[in-house]
Amino acid sequence: MRVSQDRIAAIGPRVEFPDAVALPGRAVIPGFVDAHTHIGQIFGKALIGGEPAQIWRRIWHPMEKNLTFEQSYITAKWAFWEALRGGFTKVVNYGLNGLERNAAVHRAAQETGIRLVSACGLDEFSDEIGTGDGKHTLSEILGVIDAHVTQTRDVPRTEPSVCCSSFMGNTPQTLTALSEACAERGILLQIHSNEHFPEVHECLLRFGKRPTELLHDHGVLGKHVLLHHTTLLAEPEIELIAKTDTAISYNPLASIWKGNAVAPALRFAQRGVRFGIGSDNTSEDAFRNLMAAEACQRIEHGLPVADFSCGAAWTWVDAATVNGAEATGGGADHGPLAAGKAADFLILDMMRPECLPSHDFEWELVRYYNRDQIDAVVVDGHACMIGGKPVGWDAEELRVEGLEVAKSITTVPEIVRRHGPSSEYRPN
Repeated sequence: MRVSQDRIAAIGPRVEFPDAVALPGRAVIPGFVDAHTHIGQIFGKALIGGEPAQIWRRIWHPMEKNLTFEQSYITAKWAFWEALRGGFTKVVNYGLNGLERNAAVHRAAQETGIRLVSACGLDEFSDEIGTGDGKHTLSEILGVIDAHVTQTRDVPRTEPSVCCSSFMGNTPQTLTALSEACAERGILLQIHSNEHFPEVHECLLRFGKRPTELLHDHGVLGKHVLLHHTTLLAEPEIELIAKTDTAISYNPLASIWKGNAVAPALRFAQRGVRFGIGSDNTSEDAFRNLMAAEACQRIEHGLPVADFSCGAAWTWVDAATVNGAEATGGGADHGPLAAGKAADFLILDMMRPECLPSHDFEWELVRYYNRDQIDAVVVDGHACMIGGKPVGWDAEELRVEGLEVAKSITTVPEIVRRHGPSSEYRPN
């Protein structure tokens, strides 16, 4: 492979590049894409062990709502540090961020070199911008979107997106307008959908439809839309998603650690639904998420029918890399290792005993590789991590600053843990 500046110039057999540096015992693979995360929640991830569902009300919202510029910057840089160490070259952030918070997030992304789908949002019935009235007009919401698009325009490796909480925060009419606005501007619309039982029940009671049916009937779905979780989809909803070419983030670790169910990702693959794999801020370790993606499908859908392949390894490798890039709006620019695409890739050590002898590289990626085998993380042709250490900035300095910030934002009085530390439940 030959890289010229930020692009892959050519790719082919080793003999075609006589002047290339040899990397014996190494593999070059596309970078992983985290199709769904909440970078503002990174310091609270260890608070959720054993917690019942709907933790966004009790933990995430109280923790995130009053983040300062400096706290947002440190939180984001820490999240990107974890992500790059874990093999992610791109992350898709979800959050109802304003301009100040995003300025902090963008600064962190530029310093670390990661590729970012940035997040803005203002739900119709929220009080995210502090007006106190909890009611926002469509023109106000569109103003927030346009300001975000302008803010990201000249930020390298950063794309805008709009986030909303579906019918829980907006009328169906506003959701329609949001979708139209994103389609017109050519940007991604992120929506949590069909994630928990209370959401599905509420939608049925209020509208007589399931969440994805409601979105479809109001013209919200489409190629510019990324639905998150979709763990509680009925078969007709999968058909609507396929028909509209809507994309999905499949978040298997979130299902294992805090969810109600596992998304039917095998059905997505069978029906041609575009989907990537997201961490949902569980673990920014791409290999752990990759293993969970296959394991969840095998346990939930494969075992009952003796399906030992469960889509085969390539289904999950592609979803975590090239298909994840496409599902999150970047397919024309990055993802595959191909001439003309952005040079986003990992260099892996293949000589660890866990991965030898090698017989089936893609299955080995799914089940045996670990992040400590990542020799280098390259984004846009620039090394961001070498040997697990960042390039161009001081990890130890961030560690010291980050732990102080973490202490302040994870101890705000509004945070409520229903389960509490595991040690409290250990028998005497």
